[in-house]
Amino acid sequence: KKIKIFLNDLYYPLYFLDFETFTQAVPEWDDLRPYQKIPFQYSIHRIEREGEDTAHLEFLAEENSDPRRSIADRLVGDIPKGACVLVYNCSFEKGVIQGLAKQFPDYSDHLMNIHDNVMDLMVPFQKKHYYKKEMKGRYSIKAVLPALISDSPYSKMEINEGMEASNNYKSLSSVTDSAKREKIKEDLKIYCKQDTQSMVDVLECLKAVAEK
Repeated sequence: KKIKIFLNDLYYPLYFLDFETFTQAVPEWDDLRPYQKIPFQYSIHRIEREGEDTAHLEFLAEENSDPRRSIADRLVGDIPKGACVLVYNCSFEKGVIQGLAKQFPDYSDHLMNIHDNVMDLMVPFQKKHYYKKEMKGRYSIKAVLPALISDSPYSKMEINEGMEASNNYKSLSSVTDSAKREKIKEDLKIYCKQDTQSMVDVLECLKAVAEK
């Protein structure tokens, strides 16, 4: 019953969004605190109408530059006002969007519209509306997805968790071999894309449960 209520609150177009961030002990750019989360990448899976296939959008900032304005500019171009935005653990994504809105007043109206339309896919698992023993009391997406589909796509990936993504992005500026640098970038895109694909898969599982 609670799962159905959650699903009924979703609407289309539906945008699945995931950010990756890094921090700096001594910030390189203006208006940053030590260890403040700096977004450098996002992945979006978009479904225009219920039942349609997903489309994928992504952004990865160039290394050695402040990525905040470029990511804000692309985000407002990729997500229209009024869209339903689905994330996993909304406090993180909302915090990133709020930080960008505060930093760039010219994008603030659109960014805060995105912020205000965020819904959290973690809620049905956090509140135990759906639970399987394989989750072992946890409700992160990396605990939930394998319990639902009996497999973990992350185990086969070069980069398979957020801190690893952050460290690899920060290392790009010191990688002199161009082929290796491009491989890291490709692995970062694969990882972030999997996070939003995982949300798509989790939502499909919840729909199947609700229909039974």
